[in-house]
Amino acid sequence: MTLQIAMNDWNGRARELTASLGMDNRNLAPTHSLPEENSISGLNQPMVEQLKLLAAAVCFAEDSVVITSSNLEFPGPEIVFVNRAFTRMTGYRSEDALGQTPRILQGEKTDRAALERMKADLKAGRVFYGEAINYRKDGTEFVNEWHIEPIYNDRKQITHYVAIQRDITGRKQEEARLIYEARHDSLTGLYNRAHFMTQLQNAVERAKHSQDYLFAVLFIDLDHFKLINDSFGHQAGDQLLTAVGQRLQNSIRPQDLAARWGGDEFAVLLDNIEDLSQVSQLTEEIRKQVQQPILLGHPNPEVLTTLSIGIALSSMGYESHEDLLRDADTAMYRAKSQGQGRHAIFTRTMHEQVRRRLQIETDLRYALKREELRLHYQPIVCLQTRRIVGAEALVRWQHPTRGFISPSQFIPVAEETGLISALGEWVLRQACLEVRQWRALAPASAPFVSVNLATQQLNHPQIVETVRGLLETTGCPPEAVKFELTESAIASDAEIAVTTLKQIKDLGIQLCIDDFGTGHSSLSRLSRFPIDTLKIDRSFIQGIGASDNRSKIAQAIVNLAQTLEMTTIAEGIETPEQLSQLRRWGCDRAQGFWLAKPVPAETFKQFLIKNSTLPTQ
Repeated sequence: MTLQIAMNDWNGRARELTASLGMDNRNLAPTHSLPEENSISGLNQPMVEQLKLLAAAVCFAEDSVVITSSNLEFPGPEIVFVNRAFTRMTGYRSEDALGQTPRILQGEKTDRAALERMKADLKAGRVFYGEAINYRKDGTEFVNEWHIEPIYNDRKQITHYVAIQRDITGRKQEEARLIYEARHDSLTGLYNRAHFMTQLQNAVERAKHSQDYLFAVLFIDLDHFKLINDSFGHQAGDQLLTAVGQRLQNSIRPQDLAARWGGDEFAVLLDNIEDLSQVSQLTEEIRKQVQQPILLGHPNPEVLTTLSIGIALSSMGYESHEDLLRDADTAMYRAKSQGQGRHAIFTRTMHEQVRRRLQIETDLRYALKREELRLHYQPIVCLQTRRIVGAEALVRWQHPTRGFISPSQFIPVAEETGLISALGEWVLRQACLEVRQWRALAPASAPFVSVNLATQQLNHPQIVETVRGLLETTGCPPEAVKFELTESAIASDAEIAVTTLKQIKDLGIQLCIDDFGTGHSSLSRLSRFPIDTLKIDRSFIQGIGASDNRSKIAQAIVNLAQTLEMTTIAEGIETPEQLSQLRRWGCDRAQGFWLAKPVPAETFKQFLIKNSTLPTQ
């Protein structure tokens, strides 16, 4: 026996069945009263038992069951039956619902389009599946999932509809939560990278098909965020990122989209812009809002943060969002290189510069393998004896097709890409091999070689072992090597630098501060490092004889080194007057074009063989 058979004669036999079962009329009864007789005519006992089970299943089902008449025209089908689950779900008891239409569950948020689809399906005799926001008796919303089927009589006529309903509010809330988390950054509440990229690709596709549609992407980096994070802790860093995110959201237009890209980087899609002037105006508004002082909370202080912003415009004609983001990122780094708190707009000139930089990076990797690099040496002269006592190793690159490539072009690329460590190791190995030969040719003068040690090399955890291994494999005596470091290299992480430099000094290598006076070293910090030599920056040497204070600074550095029992080297000597003044001050050594330009290794060897005395008068 099926529900369809039972419903075919609901007004008769089903009423008798419910009466015989003794069930509560409020849950099972149709709109009019049941007959008094307690029998079900025309049904044998097995059929009665099956109907009893069927009625009990409908009554106690976990899902709401509603049976209505077949009238779909206004005012709509009449409710003739509801089960207990309906009351639990909606708050309407059977006496509240019977005789009413399903409109008692509808409200302002109920999907009217879904109702029209339902009506059309039911009129056509089709099963309807759908969802809609409905309302309980107390006015609260819930999301209702419907499954409605028509019930036919023996003449193939629809007599009723039965609706199985389920409250899926909790499931919808969980889906909404998962969708929100998939699209948003958990810390700042802004959209995340994945959602931003999806929206950006949509904008790119739209721009391809509409010349009138323009947009821009801002790629934003917080200046000096690492310093704030390291100084006040990660919690303060998170507070700063959250505050920046809120201000960023508050400073954009409703149609724009702000996202946290990752770390201390953010991105903004300026949608449907008019022209470049509007982009600049909106960018300045963002900068103005975000760069206001931010109070991180006790015990942390109020901080100021600045933004480096790179801008890419859709008018460049991008085929993909990846290319646009790449260019916005490139513009951001250009802005950062020009100083904090700036913005830069990506241009075709910048694109060409990036292309050349990528070519240099690729070629440099091959240059290390193909031995295209050479070392030149600029002699260092003792100002008292006028003899060559050493040389600074300077790397040169002779490209097989492009010719000479200046160090000013490839050294920054090596530093940015991490190739500087491999390049520095090659320079040190080559310099060690050649200084060992020099000492064999000129044992009396025992020349040394100065090698520049980059910040990345100094911070590498294996630097001490690498240096020790190179000294052993090349057979170079450690006292023949001097490392030159910038003040910024040892200031980046002073505690680690002190430990590393002491370990290098224990190997027997001397240490020199290059370009002294132009960095951020303090006397207290300088006294902590095991430094042997101060190299006076050429900018102070060029001031000798001038009316400004550069000459006084150069003399002060010489006096400081003498007080600290350090050696001084003056670089950038270009005139005999500069050399004479340095000798009078007591400077120990010098190098520069007036003495000798950097020369190939073989030429430098000839200087040593001839026991050359370079001009120092």
